[in-house]
Amino acid sequence: MDVKIQWQMADLTTYWEDMVAEAERKPQKEGASFRTGWLQAGTTYRRMVEPLDIAVFYKDGGRDYINSKRSQHYKLLEQWYEEAAKPPTREELDSKKQKVSVLLTEDSCFWAHVEEAILSCKSLTNANSTPELRESSWNNLVKFGEYVMEQIENYAVSPEIFLKDSCFMTWWGEYKAYIASPSNPCSLRFIQFIDFMKTGRYGVYGRSEVP
Repeated sequence: MDVKIQWQMADLTTYWEDMVAEAERKPQKEGASFRTGWLQAGTTYRRMVEPLDIAVFYKDGGRDYINSKRSQHYKLLEQWYEEAAKPPTREELDSKKQKVSVLLTEDSCFWAHVEEAILSCKSLTNANSTPELRESSWNNLVKFGEYVMEQIENYAVSPEIFLKDSCFMTWWGEYKAYIASPSNPCSLRFIQFIDFMKTGRYGVYGRSEVP
């Protein structure tokens, strides 16, 4: 990563860590009012910067970012955003569909889920993996497929995840050969995800003319 970008990330992180700490110190009502003014900016920061932290973490050989490394200020920014958010209406979903090509992926931990799916895929193909580890890895991949399908249906991921050289598409390319047969236990939503990918519908995801 470019040194200048690292400095900018460090400055932004320090700023938002301080903002979150200040909000925590205020009384509940005053703190909620204080957060309202900058929560959207904090959400944009989280969605832009946390994926870069995740990339560095896994590049350095890390595992289980969400439970072992995720910063408290990211957790609180996400918590406050979810507390303030309301379920989207049909009109709002339609609007998101029209604009999805320019939106940031909503879950700032999306790429952590992708990296864990890559590790689970490696465990499936590792000759030294125990049957228990293989079963656990497969279950993790089923949950991952369900999670991704939900994000797609809610137009909550950027079409950039489907770029040819993205980590997500690298994972999908490796995983296609290991998709279980229909006789194996597999949830309906995971089947939907596999169908979505195998039929190439991801190629038109986010295009406003697609019904």
